[in-house]
Amino acid sequence: MLNLLKHLIQRHAIFLCINMFLLAGLQFLICAIVSMIDIPGIVNESMKNIPPFMRALIEQQFLGGLNQKGLLAFGWNHPIALAIGTAVALVFASRAVAGEIESGAMELLLSQPIARLSYFTGHVLFALTSIALLSLIGVCGTLIGIHVYSLAPIDGIILFKVALNFFLLHSAWYGITLLFSVFGREAGRVAFIGFVLALVSYFVQVIAQLWTKAAFLLPYTLHTYYSPQKIFVNSEIKPISVIVLMGFIVVSIGIAGWRFRERDIP
Repeated sequence: MLNLLKHLIQRHAIFLCINMFLLAGLQFLICAIVSMIDIPGIVNESMKNIPPFMRALIEQQFLGGLNQKGLLAFGWNHPIALAIGTAVALVFASRAVAGEIESGAMELLLSQPIARLSYFTGHVLFALTSIALLSLIGVCGTLIGIHVYSLAPIDGIILFKVALNFFLLHSAWYGITLLFSVFGREAGRVAFIGFVLALVSYFVQVIAQLWTKAAFLLPYTLHTYYSPQKIFVNSEIKPISVIVLMGFIVVSIGIAGWRFRERDIP
């Protein structure tokens, strides 16, 4: 397994580092914008002249208010931040099994003295550790930005909870995509399925928050259980969010492990 982990690090190090840099840079940039521009004044003035639907969308994004906490929370719920985390999860999951089968390398890998369980566990450990590091590096970007631009300090436990929520959400997407990966043979197709599911989840959550008739859909989208706004405002992550996301992680990875052990290769 050690050799497998070394192989995965060499294979994905550049991709992972680029995404870490992008996420940390985005959070740092949000801090810079907060310090240099009177965003609350600009937004409040602009909202007087925009349609009610757009006003509701902005208010939903800035649940913590048009202040420092609300704006920092927006940085963690920004589509770019979500796309970075989702990209890491989808790439690692789709290439773990389907990608290796597609490239013809799976038979060679499993011909080595490594059990299927060890191979599968190595991929899962590497992916979850990488997502955890990505989350923590993003928090470092926020902390550095707060220090450099002399913003009001944020309690470290709040940022830890935001990182935990970010980690759980994208680990859930990793597990779901890995489940498709152990049934598939093409990494691109598996990644596309994972992308569509994540995109639908995001848009359904946004629509359900704005349209009362669709509110019943909220519990059925994973993005409902990711809310940095509420963490920044209330300093807590709801237990139901942890339970649901952890449930998806454990169940999807567990079923994927069983399927990988039983399936024929290729």
